[in-house]
Amino acid sequence: MIQVLHASHNGVLYKRHIAHIDDIADLIRESDVATLTSADGRTDFWTTPSTRPCHRRINRKATEIFLATTGFTARNVPLLRGIVVLTAHGPTGAPITMTDAHLTGLADTVGTTSWRDDLILAVRYARDERRQRRAEQAVQPDFFQRKTPFRRLLRR
Repeated sequence: MIQVLHASHNGVLYKRHIAHIDDIADLIRESDVATLTSADGRTDFWTTPSTRPCHRRINRKATEIFLATTGFTARNVPLLRGIVVLTAHGPTGAPITMTDAHLTGLADTVGTTSWRDDLILAVRYARDERRQRRAEQAVQPDFFQRKTPFRRLLRR
């Protein structure tokens, strides 16, 4: 059994046990997965490049952990979306179990960003939410805003 950290889309971190690498895709709920590695090479961040609605929401906890473990700044850190699974990997690149100290260290990085980084991330989160809301409104037509008056439609 491989011990991993499961950063759920609802903002909660779970400690999970998986048997095989295929279980990562089951946790993410997607068959197509991608991985990002931390700067020290100890931690892999498994996520999906899917743009389905269930994977569009920003995973703030996973983004903060990724910011703390890489050389990115708050301005250029990728915003991780949906469910993210954090694993350690061995010399062959295959996932190995995470020690409790490693899990605790990753969980403790949440909330350690500076006030400036928090402000920059909050602006980026709000900008992304506005962009997504505008994109959803552009796709869904509003049937109550007709360009032709209703009386003219009845005459036809």
